[in-house]
Amino acid sequence: MTETTGYSGSGLVLVKNPHLDLMEEDVLYHLDLGTKTHNLPAMFGDIKHGMGIPSISIMLHELIKLLHHAKCRDVTIIRIGTSGGLGIEAGSVVITDTAVDSSFQPRFEQVVLDDVVVRSTELDKDLAEELLACSRDIPDFPTLIGHTMCTYDFYEGQGRLDGALCSFSSEKKLEYLRRAYEAGVRNIEMESTAFAALCGLCGLKAAVVCVALLDRLQGDQIRAPHEVLWEYQQRPQRLIAAFIRKRLGLPRTD
Repeated sequence: MTETTGYSGSGLVLVKNPHLDLMEEDVLYHLDLGTKTHNLPAMFGDIKHGMGIPSISIMLHELIKLLHHAKCRDVTIIRIGTSGGLGIEAGSVVITDTAVDSSFQPRFEQVVLDDVVVRSTELDKDLAEELLACSRDIPDFPTLIGHTMCTYDFYEGQGRLDGALCSFSSEKKLEYLRRAYEAGVRNIEMESTAFAALCGLCGLKAAVVCVALLDRLQGDQIRAPHEVLWEYQQRPQRLIAAFIRKRLGLPRTD
């Protein structure tokens, strides 16, 4: 079963669940919020999540419902984080055009009851290009647009040789990663397909911006010094700050 994307003509965040209208109260358990106990249109929370598809899925379900109940309009949501690069230098920032699965397909497969639901993982192309344009004002690190491969696992799922389990050779690993590169993949992480699918279905303009901590074609372990990694992790934040300033018409800070 394939689902199509729906959008709200009013610009409000679209929640595709008719059961919500029948609930006396919607308790956003993991955010410690509720539609009767809190004035959601007047407040926002500081939302944090863990790692991987299950964590971001829980967070997004409740964040999107929060945005809906708060009557937010014309929302843009951007995930920033770290990733493993593929054929790019460490410290490069990748703006995702399409999130792909481990077979390099632009899809997110979600088991709903006993049915496998396939959802699109396309992201907003205009938003990606706008972010890339903003990167030209930050010339001290490379920024590019490319596919992001999303996996369910950090070790075997990403072809790492340094996990507690490894059932493949170094040659097989490199062959797989090279095929990923040829398919347009430029970085690997563990959230983007679920993020893209949920945001797309709910009519949210979305982007994924991640810095590469290493080139996975050169190795599996992150060996850069702490201070270098800290600076790398600031790069997506710097890009998004420049994007926000541009959207708000504020002057550059450099």
